[in-house]
Amino acid sequence: MRSMIASALPGDRIELADGTYTNKTPIQVSVRGTEQAPIVITARTVGGASIGGSSSFLVKGASHVVLQGFKLTHEVKEGDVALKIVGSNHVRLTRNEFAIKDTTANSTWLRLEGAGSGYNRIDHNSFHDKTSSNVFLAVYGDAPDGGLGISQHDRIDHNYFHKLTLDEEGGECLRVGDSKRGPLSAHTLVEANLFEECNGDPEVISNKSSENVFRGNTLRNNKGSLVLRHGNKTVVDGNFLLNNAGGMRIYGHDHRIINNYIEGSTGTGAQGTLILSSGCTEQDTGKGTDCSVASRVTVAFNTLVGSKPTHLVIGSSTSSRPIPARDLRVENNLLVGEQGKLVSFDRAPNGFTATGNMLWGAASPGDMPSAGYVRVDPRLVRAMDGLMRPSAGSPAAGAARPSTGGLELTTDMDGQVRNGALDVGADQAASGPVLRRPLTPADVGPLAP
Repeated sequence: MRSMIASALPGDRIELADGTYTNKTPIQVSVRGTEQAPIVITARTVGGASIGGSSSFLVKGASHVVLQGFKLTHEVKEGDVALKIVGSNHVRLTRNEFAIKDTTANSTWLRLEGAGSGYNRIDHNSFHDKTSSNVFLAVYGDAPDGGLGISQHDRIDHNYFHKLTLDEEGGECLRVGDSKRGPLSAHTLVEANLFEECNGDPEVISNKSSENVFRGNTLRNNKGSLVLRHGNKTVVDGNFLLNNAGGMRIYGHDHRIINNYIEGSTGTGAQGTLILSSGCTEQDTGKGTDCSVASRVTVAFNTLVGSKPTHLVIGSSTSSRPIPARDLRVENNLLVGEQGKLVSFDRAPNGFTATGNMLWGAASPGDMPSAGYVRVDPRLVRAMDGLMRPSAGSPAAGAARPSTGGLELTTDMDGQVRNGALDVGADQAASGPVLRRPLTPADVGPLAP
């Protein structure tokens, strides 16, 4: 197989028969196909070829290559990476199962890195049962001159991340960038992935670069949150966060948090339902310990439901976050809670504009400005998909106020078109096709449609 890969030409298909293989040194993939004629390296049937031993593939300097259908059960060394995609572009890693034999204290299972990395797709894979520190998947990269850079325009979609069991800080599922790369624009699209029972860090998803999109993902029964830890100008749109300890925690500038549905969050403090944090720095400094203040962040058309004491937290009362969040816009959100208060200024922001929000339940409005909300029963009912949606005749219908910042939404959490008078919250009453919904294991991974 090695010699066939080394001599592969555009359009070639290299197929490995089903069976169990023991591999000692990485199988290097450094060939180049074309957009019209990619090189395909595949197991005969999805999951039929299992690669054990001490390594599998090393993709380096490749382009227009598809690597698909393998079950990876090999070992990974302490502090190492099980499979690297280095300095490559237009590589598709699809329908593989990462069941790495991980006996280390610290390892990464898949990493995009190196100068020239970009336009790769990681889709329909399964990552499961990781017990060590560090991540299932990391997006890094370097600049052509050898300086600091980041892989750009990659797509991560329809993957199943589950059972990361470290149960302490240091093991995110997915990290896009790192603290040094926070200001760098990755333009990564993270879409339609399922995260379940990921308990390795307070951050299930850790965004540490700029101008990324997290859309249509489902986080269910995790101990952590979706966190914009470093970076700016990222969009978090139409995600479903169900019965997690955490929710979302936001640092940085110019983010848009829109159309998200969060229900059943149970955490407190840094694991709050939705936190727009005060900071210890005005902006990212490239140090892992910095925390850029949330600034010019728009939170609009989200639905937050549950009995948790506080849904929306602004700032932090701790001395390590002394710089107040500023110039925040909170518009047309639906917040329903049964205890405590729905909005808390743990450190009062400098600049807070609220309009069109709808609050309900036994919980008090808390620190939400009186001009920024109405208190009325939205008449939510449990729908067939398990979500709480406004029923017919809900006062949320058509009640959205014009954005004070010029935000224009064209879709809702379901991916349905928003037109006419807009509804408050993540769900717009519409008759178009449902393009997004809470995902199940059948929707993602190697055997999904």
